[in-house]
Amino acid sequence: MIFKSNWTKNKRSEKELFEYISNMNNMPLVLPEQVVDITADNDNLSFTIQGMGKVSLRVSKREPNKFIQLVPEGKVPFQFVLNVNIRNCEQGEQSECCFEIDAQLNPLMQMMASKPLQNLVNMMAEKVEII
Repeated sequence: MIFKSNWTKNKRSEKELFEYISNMNNMPLVLPEQVVDITADNDNLSFTIQGMGKVSLRVSKREPNKFIQLVPEGKVPFQFVLNVNIRNCEQGEQSECCFEIDAQLNPLMQMMASKPLQNLVNMMAEKVEII
């Protein structure tokens, strides 16, 4: 099941936004406030979602100025990938960004996790607007 945010504008160019987001040290600024105990380095991001548990991600793919893919490390309740898509905006040096979670959910997990996952990508997209 895919959970996708709307495309969100950012004042940075595609290259600047890609460089910023592809460094996991900067990702805490786009995570919602329910995310705590965040640790990061250039390629890895780990955090706890209050009420859900710990998640560790690593960058598995970077396509310069366009795409970043993160995959889970260690034990997770379901398999997923987090994709960050970046594109040029028609208004000069601005860009747009879209977050997408592609999750393998059984029917029970789908009922429980659909709303939180959709909210997560939406909140991340909103926060990208102001970084």
